[in-house]
Amino acid sequence: MKHYYLILLFFIFSCSTAEKESSTTEEIANNVELTVMHEADQNDRKGIIDWSVVSVRDSARLARVYQMIEKDLIKTGKDHYHAAMIFQHGGDTIASGMAVKMMKKAIKLDSSVNKWLLAAAIDRDLMRREKPQIYGTQFVKLGEYEPWKRYDIDSTKITDAERNEVRVEPLTTQILKELRMNQ
Repeated sequence: MKHYYLILLFFIFSCSTAEKESSTTEEIANNVELTVMHEADQNDRKGIIDWSVVSVRDSARLARVYQMIEKDLIKTGKDHYHAAMIFQHGGDTIASGMAVKMMKKAIKLDSSVNKWLLAAAIDRDLMRREKPQIYGTQFVKLGEYEPWKRYDIDSTKITDAERNEVRVEPLTTQILKELRMNQ
């Protein structure tokens, strides 16, 4: 009888351990709707852009991402990356702050996501708060006939080695990029 209880306890323990292992090793699927929204966001920025149309679409995408957050539908690193890109194209500091937050979570969940977006999100958030950017990802055009200009940068905060880690060009390349943008 004593052996029976030991076998029963072993069986119960084995089943609960196996159940835990299978639930932690299961792959969580990326949110398909969010993937499609990300693709639409990127496609809206190709070719000749009608900002009066794109800004309406951007607002709709932002609203939907907020709904997804409320319903806990953003799970994977890719989901957080896609949400970050949509927030990156929002028009205020709330959206830019969310882009930074989502990218940090994306990298925490999946170290293989493109880290450039974290640098761009940080720079855009700083820019929207009227502070100098630190990576050098943001370029602005102050008027239709004005040249492109790299937004103000505090080049003492981040080294070129740190820029390289997140796939951002070194400062010297950024200067050349600005020149090429205006040719």
